[in-house]
Amino acid sequence: MSWKQIDGYLQQLDIGPDYELWGVDDNQVFKWNVKSWIHAKGITVSNISVGADFSIWCTIKDHKIYRLVGGIDGKWMRIDGFLKQISVGDENNVWGVNSKDEVFYRRNNIWVQAPGNLSQVSVGADGTCWGVNANHEIFRWDGEKWIPVDGSLKQIKVASIHHIVGVNDKNEIYLWENGDWNLIEGGLLKYVSISPEGNIWGINNNDEIWHLTYDERIANIHVLDI
Repeated sequence: MSWKQIDGYLQQLDIGPDYELWGVDDNQVFKWNVKSWIHAKGITVSNISVGADFSIWCTIKDHKIYRLVGGIDGKWMRIDGFLKQISVGDENNVWGVNSKDEVFYRRNNIWVQAPGNLSQVSVGADGTCWGVNANHEIFRWDGEKWIPVDGSLKQIKVASIHHIVGVNDKNEIYLWENGDWNLIEGGLLKYVSISPEGNIWGINNNDEIWHLTYDERIANIHVLDI
């Protein structure tokens, strides 16, 4: 019952269903094929997101938005708008944050601005959306406004209402379960992601890649206020 490391180094990653793992290293996009990393050519990326429907969206250095069409060997299609960070639950649930920390979600191929300001946002395929602001305060979207949530996180990831994970300033990893933040012991990550199945993946301060399966993480949970 422990964290497991895989080969490679990444600055950012995201995990979708069925171990659909994508990541960014030196602004290059890579996909994990269980044994090695495959380079997705054609674009330099700063932030990537994987949906539960296997859709791949990203932002680049100048905050332009792209979507990958046709898989690893497909083409990057330019999407209107500019965002510094993007999150895709599936093709019907896409949210993002721009350089002013303004929050947007996509409806009928149009970006709609949500109230408030966040530094990072994450949405699941079921529409569950949470985010954090520059002060590391946590919020969840109730369909009309942001509701404060206890705790402090610098980064958060939502796969669904049942799978929400985040990391704090100390790189400690927390799961939101039954209305409480539960500390996952045995690892420290600066960036984290969780799959629809509940498997956790992340990178540490050395850009090393680590993961914990759903069954393994159950044994590593300790209930603790943050």
